[in-house]
Amino acid sequence: MTELESSRLILRPLEHRDATQRYVDWLNDPAVNRYLETRHQVQTLGACRSFIEQSNKDPNTHLFGIFLKETGEHIGNAKLGFINPLYKKAQLSLFIGEQSCWNHGFAGEVVRTLTDFGFNGLGMERIEAGCYEENLASLRVFLKAGYTVEGFMRSHVVSNGVRSGCFWLGILKNEWR
Repeated sequence: MTELESSRLILRPLEHRDATQRYVDWLNDPAVNRYLETRHQVQTLGACRSFIEQSNKDPNTHLFGIFLKETGEHIGNAKLGFINPLYKKAQLSLFIGEQSCWNHGFAGEVVRTLTDFGFNGLGMERIEAGCYEENLASLRVFLKAGYTVEGFMRSHVVSNGVRSGCFWLGILKNEWR
């Protein structure tokens, strides 16, 4: 799998050695996992390693660790998954686990880098993403990267004990700059 670069980040395939206790702690931290489906189960080192192994074996998934170029620090993960080679479409997801790296524009760099890789590296024609209605930061990141809200699913998930909707976004290759 390919290593990707943006101005401040390196996105490289996650490896077994990247499943550290720090990574597990991110996934179990309510502030970090608030909008992640993994929040429904306590995460373990073994579960993270299994997830990495399964993802790396799946030809329709590209799982990346997000690393700061300057220090090599692992700050989160991103994925182009649910790749459908027949329809040439994929879904993009990410999280920044290192809270000291929140609000620095890293998510936008990741979205732009993976979107470009999806279109120009993998030959996709469409990339999709979703986010909870209260996750306005993610919504802004995708909109700023050129994605369009294509739908809103009312009362789609339960977040903090309350039913919540989800935005569904997409971008087409001919819309990508």
